[in-house]
Amino acid sequence: MKSKKQQIIDLWKMVFNDSDKFIRLYFDRVYKDENALVVEEKGQIVSALQMIPYTMTFFGNEITVAYISGAGTLPSEQGKGYMGQLLRHAFEEMKRRNIDATALIPAEKWLFDYYRKLGYTEVFEYSLKVYTRHEYLLPERDLMVVKCTEVPDRSVYDYFDSKLRKRTACVLHTYEDFVTILKDLKIGKGKLFIIYNMEKVPVGMAFVLPPDKRKTPESVTIKEILYEDMRVKKHLLFEITRYFKVPKAVYRLPYGDKWIPYPLGMARVINRERLIRLWLAAHPEEAALKDQFHGMDVQTLTGHLFDFKNRTAYMSLMLD
Repeated sequence: MKSKKQQIIDLWKMVFNDSDKFIRLYFDRVYKDENALVVEEKGQIVSALQMIPYTMTFFGNEITVAYISGAGTLPSEQGKGYMGQLLRHAFEEMKRRNIDATALIPAEKWLFDYYRKLGYTEVFEYSLKVYTRHEYLLPERDLMVVKCTEVPDRSVYDYFDSKLRKRTACVLHTYEDFVTILKDLKIGKGKLFIIYNMEKVPVGMAFVLPPDKRKTPESVTIKEILYEDMRVKKHLLFEITRYFKVPKAVYRLPYGDKWIPYPLGMARVINRERLIRLWLAAHPEEAALKDQFHGMDVQTLTGHLFDFKNRTAYMSLMLD
């Protein structure tokens, strides 16, 4: 009989349109049996999901988040309620593991409605910006841009981690996650661009995918960009577009005032008491909301605690 892992790999191949290279990467570096929940019928796994553990900044604190990945059911078994059963089981398991919240990125628009029925609500959004290169931009001689496809010096991860930690409510990545992200980027023929100052200290970085000749032949896609100031950002974008010989770069940023927000992911509070306590400690002027919080349904509470009104929560570079 096939192992649990192999059966989930087989299910994944039937449900998701991922390359063999990505599937091998994911199941070698991300997957763990103990984080996988399944439904079996006659000894065969017919539905599965994984609860991938992450840490998230949360108004000056850190909380634990279980990211739902690889949620799928065999085509012949869909519509029987297996996924709802699995997610409800997952919520109970998360409570046993002292997980504070759960998050996911719906693969299709219609799935937002499906996950709302299970208590999730939209909290993660982003904005899209377009950079257009101007050839007359003078080079910044105190800045150096380096391209890499392999894992760089540890100082690059430390810079990456420090920038994410400055965000109010942001999903963090461990060093092992960072390595996996770079390996996935390489599968997509992408590159990590790092910008250093004169002291050879990282001051910016971008995870870049090459132009899609069928869809966006004149622009590159930047999955994440981090930088110290606008001068660094402009120089980094200039060098990226020049390297790929395209005039434009489309990049994601956390939502900004007066920018158009695009939906990305959803969350659901698991540990109500702890998150309410942490939120109130960070917002002492809102102490009067304590009683209201305890009476809120899970979706309303999640939206309030993750500050959806101001689009505070952010995540990027998730693998699933």
